[in-house]
Amino acid sequence: MNRCAPRLLAAMLVAATFAPTQQTPGVQSPFRPFDRARFEALAQKLGATEPMLQTFGSRIDEYGLARAADDLLRAAVPTFDAAVRSHEAGDPAAALQLTQVLAATQDLLLQAHVRYHLARVFLDSDDPEHAVEVLTDYLRHNINLSPLDGEAAFFYAQSLAEIPLAELAIPRFRAFLQWFPDASERFRAAAHQRMLELERQQENPLHQLADGMKKTTRDLRKQKTDDPVQLDQKRYIEQLDELIEMFEEMENQSAGAASGTGPSSNPAAKSALPEGDGSVGNLEKRGTLADRWGPMRDEDRKKIEAAVQQGLPAQYQKMLEDYYEKLGKAQGNQ
Repeated sequence: MNRCAPRLLAAMLVAATFAPTQQTPGVQSPFRPFDRARFEALAQKLGATEPMLQTFGSRIDEYGLARAADDLLRAAVPTFDAAVRSHEAGDPAAALQLTQVLAATQDLLLQAHVRYHLARVFLDSDDPEHAVEVLTDYLRHNINLSPLDGEAAFFYAQSLAEIPLAELAIPRFRAFLQWFPDASERFRAAAHQRMLELERQQENPLHQLADGMKKTTRDLRKQKTDDPVQLDQKRYIEQLDELIEMFEEMENQSAGAASGTGPSSNPAAKSALPEGDGSVGNLEKRGTLADRWGPMRDEDRKKIEAAVQQGLPAQYQKMLEDYYEKLGKAQGNQ
């Protein structure tokens, strides 16, 4: 069985629980308003000092609540800060470091922030399946503790869209827009735009074909060439042939008609996200971490691979084994 199948099944179950649809508008949000006093008390248990809390309060207006809260936890937990810095530097060891912090803590607030960043690592590595797995755990175990909830919900929908699982991503984007009206306008605008794109694509066979081919291309880049992938390839080729025939027939039928089909005088401009308050991470993907994994010294890669085998729970060990294997294969196929 495909190793991702149980994770995607779990994602479907979580999506059904956390995402309202047009048919069920009465579904209530599981998210509660942010409780700053509770958050600060939990942060103190993690080591946040009074000066750190004062800095947190002073940064909210400038950087936004989510960014200020994440910076507070980074200041309070040096190992977490070091792992995030590795991600910011494009270091492939970031996934390992974040997972080590996650495995070493039972604190639900710290888990929330670590899982958020680990999911971002996977998204930056073109690995939305693992991002869904991590954010599924966030939504199950870590909500209503951190102001990161809104961004976690957004990137959960984004990960589903990247797989692509449009039928799950659309209601999740709708949930984000409904349940987080005070989220940064950058995220709300991006969610609204992506939801509309997915709805249009569901009605367009060419877009559906492109989405399927995108997933198959990602599988092939990771050298996943089992029977399901090969069958997908064959099916997409057949569908593409059918579409080509359909467009050729349409073109023949319209031959000789008045042209007037040149470029639009009002072409759609490339969308730009509006500016907004600070967020923990950029909306755009960073360069793939596979670009950094390949040029690393063999001894550095072996250190990471050896560390994956030491002291991690079986769940996390398998996740990282799969992740670093994909990194190596993706780099080798570029």
